[in-house]
Amino acid sequence: MQEFLFGRQQILDRDQNVFAYELLFRDSDGRAPQQTEATEASNQVIVNSILEAGLDHVVGPHRAFINFTRDNLLSGTALLLPKDKVVIEVLETVAIDDALVESVHKLAREGYLIALDDFVFSEAWLPLIRAANIIKLDVQSESMDTCRSYITKFRKLPIKFLAEKVETQEQFMDCHAMGCAYFQGYYFSKPKIVQGKRMGASQHALLRLLVEINRPDIDVDALAKIISTDAGLSYKLLRYINTSALFRLPKKVESINRAVFYLGLNETRRWANLMALAGFPDTPAEIIMLALARAKMCELLAVAAKLRNGDQYFLAGMMSMLDKMMGVELAEALKDLPLSEEVLAALLRREGNLGAGLTCANQFELWQLDDAKFQNLAIGEIGQAYMSGVVWANDIIAELANL
Repeated sequence: MQEFLFGRQQILDRDQNVFAYELLFRDSDGRAPQQTEATEASNQVIVNSILEAGLDHVVGPHRAFINFTRDNLLSGTALLLPKDKVVIEVLETVAIDDALVESVHKLAREGYLIALDDFVFSEAWLPLIRAANIIKLDVQSESMDTCRSYITKFRKLPIKFLAEKVETQEQFMDCHAMGCAYFQGYYFSKPKIVQGKRMGASQHALLRLLVEINRPDIDVDALAKIISTDAGLSYKLLRYINTSALFRLPKKVESINRAVFYLGLNETRRWANLMALAGFPDTPAEIIMLALARAKMCELLAVAAKLRNGDQYFLAGMMSMLDKMMGVELAEALKDLPLSEEVLAALLRREGNLGAGLTCANQFELWQLDDAKFQNLAIGEIGQAYMSGVVWANDIIAELANL
């Protein structure tokens, strides 16, 4: 079976918390599959996300919207998926007849959520509307008045509406006001800057700690000393080393130096990074997850390209999300931090190899695959770095919840 890349895009609720992710796919060269290949592509997304990566690793505790063609629906492919983790998205291109209607209604009776993609009303769709839980409205193709009329027309049915391709705050507010329950689009991937907001002293200290931890020439004693200056980090490190089944130590560890010795320099540095990120309590968990996924993707891009400074790519990827994490302009967040000129040039101006890695990661996140380029890597290698980063980040978030 041909290999396919897949990505994902957030679907948010009315409070802008993640409800689900839509899984997106392209062929191994980054091209959208032709209509005749769409069934195979959907099957490959299912194989990749369920059997290989594991759906929980790809979408965490959330649901996955997966596109289904007519052939997918008739063949019963959806019944292989966990009903509590997926939303069956019926493509607008399906030919509607009795066989298709019965397949969709069977899925609904089995307890699967059904979504109708790129909805444009016609009488032929009425049997599917009766089985649907979610209708997706393309706000780029349909006027707000048309979208509003659909919501009014079906208000008596137990259907929720999802506004997709939302690209501006005005569109989000209009769709929110008309009663849409879910929202999807590039608008939510852009930083939401609060003008005039400044970092608190504790946040600035935390960022300095992040940078010091990631210095390439740091040694074990220096790392232990940095952690020892933060009571919260010290407590969590000792709790981690003493309670984790990974270590099974013969006696309790009560020294930060001893804890760092057992973990090793690289693992302690990584653990401290994660703990520091978790120290931003007002930052949505999704932003932390995106920061981790981008950081790991950048590191893996460097590894795939056989570059030596993967740790610097990890740091740059993580720091590139500070504007979203802190609600200030990126230049303000980076001000006075002891970052190298190379890292600053990458973050602020996307210069050098580091900047190219950040640009590649960001373009892939936005599913702009034609612009996702780095060194001489094939798009398949870039896609693998992205998905490995997502899986790693979801695993880390799950671990952090238990600390």
